[in-house]
Amino acid sequence: MPIRPVARRFTKHTGLAAPYMYDNVSTDTPAPPVSESLRAKGITGPAASAFANVRYKADGSENPDFVFNQEAYRRASIMVVGRNYGTGSSRSTAVSLPLAAWGVRVYIGESFGPIFITNAVQYGVLTVTLPRPTVDRIAEFVRKNSQNRDITKAQITVDLEKQVIEMPGEQPIPFEYNARYRNKLLNGLDDFSEIAPHLAAAQAKRQQDQAERPWVYQYGKR
Repeated sequence: MPIRPVARRFTKHTGLAAPYMYDNVSTDTPAPPVSESLRAKGITGPAASAFANVRYKADGSENPDFVFNQEAYRRASIMVVGRNYGTGSSRSTAVSLPLAAWGVRVYIGESFGPIFITNAVQYGVLTVTLPRPTVDRIAEFVRKNSQNRDITKAQITVDLEKQVIEMPGEQPIPFEYNARYRNKLLNGLDDFSEIAPHLAAAQAKRQQDQAERPWVYQYGKR
């Protein structure tokens, strides 16, 4: 049976990072209902809709306070966030819209909403959980190096195979990640592909159990 991949595999990603150090950011923020006034100004579609209510002013112009509107972070593909990012409703667009807008492949933060983490896996996006002092140190590195003309000195590498974050001139930062999700990302597995190798064994076990305890399978029958 062929393996069906998720949207994208994840092994290692190198890119610029953007600090978005707010706590308790609900999924409504990266994936908001776009107001009619913004839609009337042509702000539609996945890439344009990401963070729409904080990304734009009421007249549709860019909000300069929003991190991705600042020149240093326009090309960022990693977000450094605070505590409990992605809480609230289970909208997968909280992952897919920033992915469409800026190619955000990695979130580094103190903690994440559980559903946000599982949605991220489906899109080949990695969520790295670290103690707050470590997250703050990464955010400080990002701010300090955001104006560096040598892009290689500002980029961060997140390696899922080695489970380490590397920043130029800094000691590598190890991280732990759910073993099951790690396997899915490294191998590009969706839910069905993950369980497919076990289906034959599960069916054999059911047949054995049905032979040994046939009365259990008589429910609903007269």
